[in-house]
Order: sequence, then structure tokens, then C-alpha cells
Amino acid sequence: MTLRSTTLEIGMRDRVPPVIRRLARDYHLSFVSAVFFGHWLLVTLAAALATQFATANPTVKALGWSLPQLNGLGRYTVQPMRNWDGFWYSFIANFGYVHEATTAFWPLYPWSMRAVSDLFAMPVEVAGYLLSNIAFFFALVFLHRFVATQWGQDVARRCIVLLAFFPTAFFFSAVYSESFFLLFCVLAFSYARSGRWWLAGLAALLAGLTRNVGVLLAIPLGIMFLRQYGSALRAHWRSPTAWPRQALALGLIPIGPIIYFLYLWNRFDNPLMTIEAQKGWARIQAMPWTTFQMAFDQWEDGWLHALLASPTWATLTSYPVRLSFAEYESLDIMMAFVGIALIVYTWRALPIEYSSWVTIMFVLPLFSPSTVHPLMSVPRFLLVLFPLFIALAILLRWRGAFLAVLIPSSVFMLLLVIQFSTWFWVS
Repeated sequence: MTLRSTTLEIGMRDRVPPVIRRLARDYHLSFVSAVFFGHWLLVTLAAALATQFATANPTVKALGWSLPQLNGLGRYTVQPMRNWDGFWYSFIANFGYVHEATTAFWPLYPWSMRAVSDLFAMPVEVAGYLLSNIAFFFALVFLHRFVATQWGQDVARRCIVLLAFFPTAFFFSAVYSESFFLLFCVLAFSYARSGRWWLAGLAALLAGLTRNVGVLLAIPLGIMFLRQYGSALRAHWRSPTAWPRQALALGLIPIGPIIYFLYLWNRFDNPLMTIEAQKGWARIQAMPWTTFQMAFDQWEDGWLHALLASPTWATLTSYPVRLSFAEYESLDIMMAFVGIALIVYTWRALPIEYSSWVTIMFVLPLFSPSTVHPLMSVPRFLLVLFPLFIALAILLRWRGAFLAVLIPSSVFMLLLVIQFSTWFWVS
């Protein structure tokens, strides 16, 4: 390195404000950025190549509308990542809640898409794509910081890498609400742990406006509140006026769903229409063991027999194999059992506020299976349960074990990106 180049680098560092340098150091932005861009690059390349070379199913249409074709760079980046639920979020951002079916999708994400679209004069799908990726980046930043303060840098690094390259992690870069919900959940836990309860309540409110299950943050936050203020509450349990004022912040948590219910009441004269809309996805009420029985009844392993008979790339990418894997419950069953194993270990590795939350969040959808896909969306629901990835990062402390999980997980993610971007059902 020459004296001139050294002087130039020093000069560039001097022009960066000290507060920016401190934030970059404290939040390990160089490492987090590398993880984020590695994730984004793999997903983007796989999706772009798949749309050019892989066999695709016809695009899904509903309510007399289909997604418009995008031009330029958006054709290769955004267009492959707006399928399935991305259709519905784009529809809502364009036209609002004009049909009962749209009310199944909670409003903060599509409203944000519309706001950014109007502000910067861009298609709503492009706005959603940018919002998802920006939210995912900040979710990784705050998750790394949160984990590092409790379990150390090594666990924090493994945690965000495992999350970013989980098989269904590509949904964080899609026009889906996963990134929003993950960010708000991480912030709610982080602010609660540090005693900033009004910020924790606000984050939980936003989570509850993003998804119906956001209100369940009341459980872990309530446990954390009792840890911090249990003695004061016990001393003044008969006199609520003497309770810590921070208890009022917990009242913010249900406001998210209340806002949406009031909106539906004003729009449709039915505040519970979002619950009734679930019938459009063929959801019924059942016990969890019935849900699993339904899934196994629908499971077929034709794709596996084909691969064992001819384990070639041509077989793997053939239409019959891809369709068999997409439609007959293999991914849902596989990831459900992965989730169960991680939840069991989470009860051993993490405090109860984490393990109780992930357990409830996992079990609750099992009471409302779809007759089409009984374990519908379970592989995607696991993504936002970040304590599972903390527990996994603690478990995989040996480099060999870590790589033995990370490498196949990343390959699996690439294969699922190909499926998703060409309109094969994933989750």
C-alpha cells in the first residue's frame, strides 16, 4: 500500500462523522451488511435465472386482476418475488380493501407500500420489495445487537447467518410482510429487555397491525415486565395507582388489532370480517393432531421415488418432480418437525418468555388447518420466530456442525426460490 493511498483512506475515515463510525462499530454493520447482501444476492440471482430458464406455472389471477409486467431491472428483481401473497398485498396497495378476501391480509404492510409508491412515484410492488429488504436489513442489525448483548458475538453471528439462509428465508426479500413482522418483534423484545417499555409497546402495536398474531407479544412482554417489576406489583397489588407507570405501555399492544377492526367496521360494517375471510383459504377448526393426520393423508412421495431412481439435475428440475414436491405436503411436514425439534431445544436453552412465545406461535395455526394444505404456511411462520435461531446458534457452537446445517440449508433455499419465482406453491 502506497503512502498516497494510506493518506486517502485516513482522510476518508476522518470525513465520516464519529457518531456514524461508533454506530457502525457498535452494531457490527460490516458483518451484518455482508450477511444481508449475501442473502439478497443468492435470492436475486436464483429468482432471475429461474424466470428465464425454468419451467413456470401460469400466473395466479383473482378478483378479475392480474399482476402487470414490470420493465427494466424490476423484471428480474421484483417481478419474481411478488408471487402468491405478493399478489394480494399488491392488489390491496393498488385498490384498497374492496373485497372480503382482501381483509385476510392485515394493513400496515400494504398501506406502507401505497404510501411509498405515492411518495416516490413507483409501482406498488417495487415499493413493497424495497420495504421488505430494508426492514430485513434492520431486523438483522437489531437482532444481532440484541443477541450479542445476552449471548455474545459468536452466537449473534451464527444466529443471523442461520436466519438469513434458512430454507424459506427468501420470503424476507419478497413482497411479503415477514420482514416487517420480524423487525417489530425483535424491537419489542429488545426494548422490553432494556426497560424502554413505551417503545416496546409501540413495536408490539405495529406488529399487531402487521399480522393478527402480533397481539400475542403480550405474553412474552408480560413475562418480561413481571421479571422487572414483579416485586413492586406484589407490594402494591391492591392499589393499581401505585403500580409502575410503565405498565400502561402494555396497553398499547392490543391497539394494533383494534385499529384494524375499527377500520373494517367502518368499511364493511363487520369488524370481524378478517376472521371470516379465512374461509376463502379453506381453513377449518381442528385439533393439532387432526391437522397432522390430514397432512399425512395428503402426503405423496412421488418426487422422492423419482429422484432415488434417477438422481440427476434433469430429474430434480423436471416438472412432475417439482409439482409433486410443491403440492403434496412434503415441505410442510418436514419443516413442521424441524420446528418442533427447535422448540423443544428452545425450552432448554432460553428463558421462558422466548420458549413460551415460540410455542404458542407455532401451535396456534395447527388449530385452523386448510383442507388444501393442512400445514399451510408453517415453513414461513417459523421464519419470524427468531428465538428458534438463537437456540440453534447456541446448539451449533462447533464450526463443523454449523457448516453441516448452513450449507444444505442455503442450497435448499435456492431450490425453493426457483419454485416460488415460477409460481409453484412453497408455503
